Amino acid sequence: MPRSLAAVPKLLVACTALVAVVAPSQLFAQDGSRAIPSPYREIRHGRYVELIGGQIFGNGGPIQVGPQDGTVLGARVVFRAKNTVQLAFGGWTAATERLIVSADDSVAKRVSGPIDQRLIGVEAAIQLNITGGKRWHAFAPHIGVAIGLVKGAKTPAADSSGYTFGSKLFFGPNIGTKIFFGQRLFVKAEARALLWKLNYPISYSEEPTGQPGTPEVPNAVNPTGRRGEYTLTPAVFVGLGWAF
Repeated sequence: MPRSLAAVPKLLVACTALVAVVAPSQLFAQDGSRAIPSPYREIRHGRYVELIGGQIFGNGGPIQVGPQDGTVLGARVVFRAKNTVQLAFGGWTAATERLIVSADDSVAKRVSGPIDQRLIGVEAAIQLNITGGKRWHAFAPHIGVAIGLVKGAKTPAADSSGYTFGSKLFFGPNIGTKIFFGQRLFVKAEARALLWKLNYPISYSEEPTGQPGTPEVPNAVNPTGRRGEYTLTPAVFVGLGWAF
């Protein structure tokens, strides 16, 4: 038998012995303990479309004419610009409610409602992926902020004081996470704080004809005279996303 063929059995034995020694060693860390597989998995796709829904938890602000509780529906397109940064663009609508405050009525009778207050918003958001371009098990948490424009539709009941929600810029810091089912499908949960400014009509600063007060005890709706103030409205969003 040629020497080259005769050496084959010895080579197979040597390779088998090497595998038997090296392979088990890969399951153990340098300190001799068993190595734990990494919980991180790469996120391969960088473009997603999301359908979102949720709930706004508003209190209407100090005068209670701002948006209160209501449901939210919307959609967004998300682009992962880098491993830790993603951009999102979208729109939403919220079916909220608000109260009517009639500045000329007596204190006991000037508040009525609630009535429907439809909000329509568009936004751009930047988010930082806490785990970078990977997910921890199925989770990919993030923090971020949205900046947008929100408009309040005309309410069905007339407000004799002249108040309207109008159109305004809003600012929305948020925190949440995606939960992946494979590489393309995920669900999302997100908590937000929507910050916008309510603008009050001048009639809120005047004493009501139905029950005027005194300089010491004013009965004006807004005795401070401020024409507006910022209010913080919490919200919770959930979503379903798909990579494209």
